[in-house]
Amino acid sequence: MKTRERIFYYDFLRAFAIIAVILCHIDLFYGFLSTPIELIVKLTIHDIGRIGVPIFLMISGALLLNRDYTLSDFLKKRFIRIIYPFIFWVSLISLGMFLSGSNYHMIWDVIVGNFSVTWYFWTLIGIYFSFPIINSFLKEYGEDGQKYFLIIWFFTIILKTFNSYPLFENFNLDFFAGYIGYPILGYYLNNKKFNIEDKKLCIISFMVLIISLGAYVYIDYNKLNLINLIYQNIPMIFISSSFFIFIKSIDNITSFKEIKDNAIGKIIYSLSIYSYGMYFSHVIVLKVLSYFNPHSNILVPLVLLAMVFLSWLLVYIVSKIPYLKKFSGV
Repeated sequence: MKTRERIFYYDFLRAFAIIAVILCHIDLFYGFLSTPIELIVKLTIHDIGRIGVPIFLMISGALLLNRDYTLSDFLKKRFIRIIYPFIFWVSLISLGMFLSGSNYHMIWDVIVGNFSVTWYFWTLIGIYFSFPIINSFLKEYGEDGQKYFLIIWFFTIILKTFNSYPLFENFNLDFFAGYIGYPILGYYLNNKKFNIEDKKLCIISFMVLIISLGAYVYIDYNKLNLINLIYQNIPMIFISSSFFIFIKSIDNITSFKEIKDNAIGKIIYSLSIYSYGMYFSHVIVLKVLSYFNPHSNILVPLVLLAMVFLSWLLVYIVSKIPYLKKFSGV
């Protein structure tokens, strides 16, 4: 499998995604919310954070689909890259839980992803198992194959949005349903040439992003019985895909020249390459910071900055220890 040159807007998306994931997990640091406006603001921030997981999956598809590789090469390189960090960080998390008095059942729930961020690892494992099959399918059928798969996936998402999947008991579309559509969507959007100039596409995608995010927050605020599945619903598809197109359009227009080679660009690059390890390490940082919880809405931005920096620092330190780099998630 050949190594491709780094594409900055991928790094930008990945850096945003890890910050979004952390943003989604700082709810316990908020203080009392006394007005509907305060609650809406909190929900909006939280729902922006939910973009992180779909973006991670879409980047995986953009990078790993329609590639030339052998089955053994893919399994060895890709699985080792995600399994070793999982074992390392989950071992640390489990040890911390054990020392703080958690029982084995609680620790096991964390390992297998029940009510824990480690659910993403197991989701990723399942997606990676299917990638060689999807890869061959896309190489054979090209854009028509992409559209075919995405249309069926979107149909299952419509049903899931309204809690109607499966439509009939024996009408099984499980292979198309679930998270697998996001990597294919990411690959499709990354390679799709829209018949519209980038400036207009940038504006349109931003408008779609705001409208779909508003719809998501509205559903969330009014507790409508629609989005029980956080990532598998219509608004989230429009939010994540419009954000992906928005950033890609900006890159086409500016190539991020203003920030790519300065300090901000270096921070974005660093967050990107450390993002997988940070996905796990932020759980440890979150637990430690919870002992110093100010319960202040004003201090939430500082808590976010502290979470991002300390999660990054933890991975950075581990990556500099001999023999531990491959376990760090870098």
